[in-house]
Amino acid sequence: LAAACLIAVIFTTFRLFNGADSPFLAFSVIGAAVVHFASRPRLVEVTITAVLASALGIAYVGTVRIFGQYPASGLVRTAAFLGLASMLVFGWKACLSTAALRPLLLATFCPALMILTNLALAATIQFQPRVFDLFLYRFDGLLGFQLSFIVGRWFAVSPFLANACFLVYSALPLAEVLIFLLYVRGQRMPANPLALFIVTGIAGFAFYQICPATGPVHVFAAKFPNSPPSAVPFESMILDNLPRNAIPSLHSAWALLIWWSTRYCRSWTRWLAAAFLVLTLLATLGLGEHYLIDLVVALPFAVAAMSACARQRRRAVMAAALVLVWLVYLRFGLPVFSLSP
Repeated sequence: LAAACLIAVIFTTFRLFNGADSPFLAFSVIGAAVVHFASRPRLVEVTITAVLASALGIAYVGTVRIFGQYPASGLVRTAAFLGLASMLVFGWKACLSTAALRPLLLATFCPALMILTNLALAATIQFQPRVFDLFLYRFDGLLGFQLSFIVGRWFAVSPFLANACFLVYSALPLAEVLIFLLYVRGQRMPANPLALFIVTGIAGFAFYQICPATGPVHVFAAKFPNSPPSAVPFESMILDNLPRNAIPSLHSAWALLIWWSTRYCRSWTRWLAAAFLVLTLLATLGLGEHYLIDLVVALPFAVAAMSACARQRRRAVMAAALVLVWLVYLRFGLPVFSLSP
């Protein structure tokens, strides 16, 4: 079973690397290398892993010759090949001893979750042909400005900030793996992070279906971020081949949960988690993947997830109800939308 699951993950991951412009999957695979080397393998095992990584890299370059068009793509993919090799080594060891099954599951969890999430989002597009981005855009406009467009212009004039935020935004799976490692090594946390991230993913996917949206960069294309429309029609749109994963912003929710999970950690760990949260929030807006209201709804959503996993049922129900009210309100609209943006 371990070998079959491992082969499926390896080949699917290798296939999805093909020319991808986003390194989410690559960072999730890098997490496997972190888990592997955190276990302090022997020199022989390290050498075997390095040889396997080199072979995978050569095979990939020889057949695909594409590393993607994002910052530091070569470095990220090189580290990802090391992660693929680590999963192979873990898989071989798990086939020989059940004692090695736990690190294998930890190493393959994030890549498998990424693959399943992508498949689920793609499968639901045909059932949710309409998106309500213009409703979210109009609601943001009630502030008198469009914050996602403003942060997008910051990114346009500061490539360093844009690239840093992009890489942090994409490194979410790796950050989750680091939190898992801290937890399994005995670090006290408000809730089991593995259960926390799974609950957040499943609940977020369900909430996506209430108010489907995809983000300003996909809706407004060339107008983002320099030319925010002064007025948009109050109607839904039909968009094809774009995932409906804008509201609530799971990136923001997960980054919040990572920060909250470090509550009992050392101060430098909390500061790193806080920096990760800030850069993630900037990235969600500046990259055009989310509206400001997506981040607002992500806060009670994260509270609901943490409360549910910490067995604080009343708080979880109240926070989840608040999320539901927001989504229904934004989906169907209320008289406040009659105000000009």
